[in-house]
Amino acid sequence: MSLSRRVVLLAGLTLLPVVALQAVNEFALRGARETELRASVALQAQQVAAAQERLTEGVRLMLTALSESKDIRNAEPTECTAILRALRTAHPDFEAIGVADRTGNVFCAADRLDTAGPMPPVGDRFYFREAMATGRFTVGTYAVGRRTGVPSFHMAMPYRNPQGETAGVIFVSIGLARLAAELNGPQWSLNRVMTVADRDGTILLRLPEAARFVGQPFPEDIWRETARASAPGTIDVTSPLDGVRRIVGYIPPATSPGGLYIGVGLGRAEAFGPLDSATMRGIVGIVAAAAAAMVLAWLFGRRLIARPVNRIIAVTRRWRDGDLSARTAMTGSTEFAQLGSAFDELADDLARAFAYKDVLLRELNHRIMNSLQTVSSLFKLQSRSVTDPEARQQFDMAVGRVNSMAMAYRRMHASGGIESVDFAEFLRELCHDLSQSMLPDGRECAVVADPLLLNPDQAMSLALVVNELVTNAIKHGGADPEVVVALAVADGTCSLTVRNTTPLPPDFRVDGRSGFGMQMVGAMVRQLDGRLEHTAGGEACFVVSFRPKAPQATALETPHDGRPVA
Repeated sequence: MSLSRRVVLLAGLTLLPVVALQAVNEFALRGARETELRASVALQAQQVAAAQERLTEGVRLMLTALSESKDIRNAEPTECTAILRALRTAHPDFEAIGVADRTGNVFCAADRLDTAGPMPPVGDRFYFREAMATGRFTVGTYAVGRRTGVPSFHMAMPYRNPQGETAGVIFVSIGLARLAAELNGPQWSLNRVMTVADRDGTILLRLPEAARFVGQPFPEDIWRETARASAPGTIDVTSPLDGVRRIVGYIPPATSPGGLYIGVGLGRAEAFGPLDSATMRGIVGIVAAAAAAMVLAWLFGRRLIARPVNRIIAVTRRWRDGDLSARTAMTGSTEFAQLGSAFDELADDLARAFAYKDVLLRELNHRIMNSLQTVSSLFKLQSRSVTDPEARQQFDMAVGRVNSMAMAYRRMHASGGIESVDFAEFLRELCHDLSQSMLPDGRECAVVADPLLLNPDQAMSLALVVNELVTNAIKHGGADPEVVVALAVADGTCSLTVRNTTPLPPDFRVDGRSGFGMQMVGAMVRQLDGRLEHTAGGEACFVVSFRPKAPQATALETPHDGRPVA
């Protein structure tokens, strides 16, 4: 991973605490909002229950007062009807008010229609049966008026005759439409609803859209969970009536006045809308800040980090390629400037060390060349005093080998260093010297050589191989030897070929057992990690193949003396 990418990644990592803090803050805000909303809907449900309790208590007190009226206790229809009509006029939200005897027959009443004639009996109604059975004030269930046809619910109170016996029931019918109109207001909407249901789970009132839901059964799953509760609470539900997900605060029938279910629901989408918007703004802000931070980190990383690092890397690569003159030229007090200066100082120290090493190596090469020349001169002097032709020949061959080594050292010394030797030019010079010393009439060995650079070890080994093979070719080539030396480079492999027109002796063996010279050739080829091959027949041909270790310079096309490479 590049430094610029690491800086960008680091910038992203620095934002993680901000993201974590935002997440924790979001979690805390949502928890607080959830608690606040649940408390709010629970309070509103209690407020609706309180209003319902005031209505119920008012009706109860009124019915209690009526139960003490002697006209009702004595079952006087005319006087009783007059009283009820007066009360009906004073309470327009009452659909009807009446008194029924113990059998459920209504003997005096007043309703919205205000028509003559008896009202239908009410003996089968829940509120009548419950009041007669318990002897207490009772709130009924959902019903439809038999004369008015209006959805309503009833409240009833038993009364006694002068003998103290339960004589019947006084009841009030409250129209649900009028009650909804009185309780409706701008606080109720699609997201904020209020529901009142009777003890049987039938909806009496739901705001808004009361007419749409009145008389419908309360959703069974929600009713099963809330109606059995023993205390007020809250619940999170999706209403089957309209599909809106709400937080609902409810008063169960067990604790509600008149055994009614009262619930207030608040839509989560509306309740959490501002918080969701703030959260989205925070997320967008964090993403934008992260993107800006990463872009800036990338830009400044490239300028402040990548550029100086690439500059230092470029200089070190030039050093690796042999250009020790390269410098970063970085100045300043920054860490990268100090690092660049340290690299420059290191390069200066290395340059001085290499210069000193070159001086030492040049001196060493000079001393080695002088020593080899001395050895060669001593061999020549010694050979003059030797009368045995075989011994003289051995001395001459030794002189040739020493001269080959001296020539290789001279080439290294002339090239200005010891890193590599231009072996093509060296081959020409060596073959020329051998031709001058061994061939008559100024004849020359034919040399065809591709440009080739060798390190000193390979150059020295191959020089000895060339000396032995060319010497043998001239020596065993007869009176008119024709020696051809070829140096070819292809696909990273070097091939040295030495060929003459004279065939090899029948007992010649390439494994080196034919003589010391071939043994040395075999040893040198092994040092080259190469292979020696020969062909017999009409002419003698030796081929040495190996892979050069020194990098080959593509610009090397002509030898030092300006002659084209054959």
